[in-house]
Amino acid sequence: MNLKHAAKRLPNRLAYLKPAVSSNVVFITTFVALVFFTGGAAAQAPTGGAGGTGSTAGWETILDNLYNVLYITLQYVGLTVLVLGFIVWLTARNNSQRSETGMKLTMGGGAMVVAYFGLGALVSLLEFIAG
Repeated sequence: MNLKHAAKRLPNRLAYLKPAVSSNVVFITTFVALVFFTGGAAAQAPTGGAGGTGSTAGWETILDNLYNVLYITLQYVGLTVLVLGFIVWLTARNNSQRSETGMKLTMGGGAMVVAYFGLGALVSLLEFIAG
């Protein structure tokens, strides 16, 4: 077998080594990242309140922690995806598939940033109504 023939067959033999990124891999990675980065906020002990019947201190703490995690996630992930989308979109040159991917990332990141500001406005409105 000569070298040219072996070089032509090499990509076919290594095809099984290419990782296929499926939705399961993305979901598991996202889940593990959220568990890792939100561990401190989710593990905080409730503060204040007697903890007996009729007390809402535990629920308020849980909802406050959930709000903080969601708010910070929307902020940082949204900005990161927005910048990554712009980079991919503007460096695509003549590759239409890459340009489309960059455009979708940019739109998704922009939507997350808008949701970040919208969530802040919604919670402020609800706090105003409640009290």
